[in-house]
Order: sequence, then C-alpha cells, then structure tokens
Amino acid sequence: MPTTPTARQKQVLDFIHGSAESRGYAPSLREIAAHLGIKGTRAVEKHVAALEKKGFLKRGEGARAVAATGRPAGRAISIIGRVAAGTPITAEENVERTLTLDPDLVRGRNVFGLRVRGDSMTGAGILDGDVVLVRPQGAADPGEIVVAMTEGEATVKRLARKDGRFWLLPENPAYKPIDTRTAGAGFELVGKVVGVVRMWG
Repeated sequence: MPTTPTARQKQVLDFIHGSAESRGYAPSLREIAAHLGIKGTRAVEKHVAALEKKGFLKRGEGARAVAATGRPAGRAISIIGRVAAGTPITAEENVERTLTLDPDLVRGRNVFGLRVRGDSMTGAGILDGDVVLVRPQGAADPGEIVVAMTEGEATVKRLARKDGRFWLLPENPAYKPIDTRTAGAGFELVGKVVGVVRMWG
C-alpha cells in the first residue's frame, strides 16, 4: 500500500483534524461523508482505516477522537459513569473506565471525562452516551457549558446569569432551566466542559 494519502484521504484527514481543533472532538463518519459529498459511511470508514494503516491516524478502541502520529504519547483520563451518593465525583468507585486521547485534546492537569446520560444538551451537539471532558474549577463564566452537582446527581448544562441569579440551562426545549438557588441541597459547580468524545457504533 502506498505510504502517502490519496487526494480523497487527504481531504478526510484535513477535515478530521480541523474538526478536532475547532470543536474539541473528531467528526462522525456521517459528518465526514456529508462534508465531502460522499453517499453513505462505508467509503468513509475505508478511508479512515487506510489512513490508520498508513500511520496518519491513531484511533482508540471505538473512540471518535483521533490523533496524528509523531505527537506525544496519548494521555489516559478517567471516565466517570454514575456518581455514588456522598462520594466526590472523581472517586475511584465512580470510574467507569479510562480512555487514552491525543494530549492536544486534553488541556489541563486534572481533566476527567463524564458519561452523558439523557438528551438535555442536544442543541449544543452533546448527545446521550457522549463523554464530556471536564476541567475542574469552582467558577465559570455565563455562557460556558459546565458540570454541576445537584441533589447528588451530576448534570451538564450551560451556565447563565439573570437578575443576579445563576441558572443551569438545557439545550433542549423539552427541559426546564434549573435555578441554582432552588436546585436542592449540595449544589456544586464541578468544572467547565472543554471537549466532547463520541463513540462509534
């Protein structure tokens, strides 16, 4: 097999890297197909597999994130599933698995992943089953997407401020905003969402 990418493979590679840099996560096969005007995803999968075989892409098991070869070694982060009551969100018993990502996509020393459950953030491109990358911090600016604890549950929402009060806003009209002053005991801002990883299949 030739070691240089074909013209079409170069287009695929450029789109994957461009998406990762601008959005923080790689595009889906369907998004690549739509961008390049390819019918169906099977041809895209062949291009991605060829690029991986040629050494231009590294792809984790099932992960949407990709990395160019020749960069620093991948960085392993903990993926949090459900949060057990009364435990810190990153407690060992809450860790579902670890995921190795391109270091360029994981900026910040203590970044961790949180498995998204539900469809309240679909308007922001965050889907059920996605993993959001979270940088721990106790404060965030209005408009940023954050992870917060309310009534013992971790939730992903957009932070807003209105009339001197902070709100957690969904990105789906089927859900209501959450007033942080009445969200129940134990409200805590955990951190800022800095990226999204989506699984294939």
